[in-house]
Amino acid sequence: MTEGLQLIHSSTGVPWWALIPLTTFALRSVWTLPLAIMQRVKSRKQNELIPVVAATNPVAKLNLAKKAQVAKAQAERGSESLKNKDATSNDILAVQSPLATMKYEQILLLAAKETNKRRKSLFKQHNVQGWKLLILPAFQFPLWVCMSLTMRDLCGWTSWDTMSKKPLDPSLYSEGIAWFSDLTTYDSLHVFPIALGIVALCNAEFMMKTHQLLRPRTKRRSLRPTVSDALGNMSKMSVAILMAISMHAPMALVLYWTSSQAYSLVQNILLQTMLPINYTPERLIDYKKLKAPDSKPVINQESRSNL
Repeated sequence: MTEGLQLIHSSTGVPWWALIPLTTFALRSVWTLPLAIMQRVKSRKQNELIPVVAATNPVAKLNLAKKAQVAKAQAERGSESLKNKDATSNDILAVQSPLATMKYEQILLLAAKETNKRRKSLFKQHNVQGWKLLILPAFQFPLWVCMSLTMRDLCGWTSWDTMSKKPLDPSLYSEGIAWFSDLTTYDSLHVFPIALGIVALCNAEFMMKTHQLLRPRTKRRSLRPTVSDALGNMSKMSVAILMAISMHAPMALVLYWTSSQAYSLVQNILLQTMLPINYTPERLIDYKKLKAPDSKPVINQESRSNL
């Protein structure tokens, strides 16, 4: 990939400061964007099936409770028959039935298993199995690693010592722009590391907010942390680590990271706008709720009063 990028640079004559973002956008558009659209379509279908799956649990609990109640009554009659020594084989089976001694916790567990089984069956029937949602990160992460290693090799960033760097392409020394004319060294003003952190944090918050809308809002769920909450916190921690590394990384590498994060943010916003997957009718950003109840419009009030 390093040689290919150098070949594109030498054949097109595009400076590195423009070639790196353009290459990032092109690779993401060809490699990950179709997968992101496919994943979004499957996620929308999954969320259409969520009400059906959610309705399975109370029905399963009710059916199990009825069966347990009937089995308990039959077991009591069978016990009386055994005491009177006129029990039949059906009475003996009724007494030995596990449904007769089933507890409430067991009913909840069996209902959860039945709901999970129903969910897997529905997802398989509509070709939206959960493992298919892992296709996008399975392709996107290797691309990010390969491009990061490519930028590192181009800049010769093999250690933290900036004086020992020997870039593969000497044009990286001068084909920057503005204050970062040298793409082999770090950003002296730390503008791009800060921008990278802001964009990455916005991306993480946007995805976390989107996943929160995918779940039914109940009191129990709002008070209990979930797996998505843990992943959201881990993504925020990774943003801090990425910012710390980018403070000392070459500008070419930081430029790629920033371009990739910006592309992801724009992609997620557009997909959420055109293909929303929220389970609840709530909006991702509700401006009416952001407004204070005692707020008053102040824009063009003077011109309105003169009309």
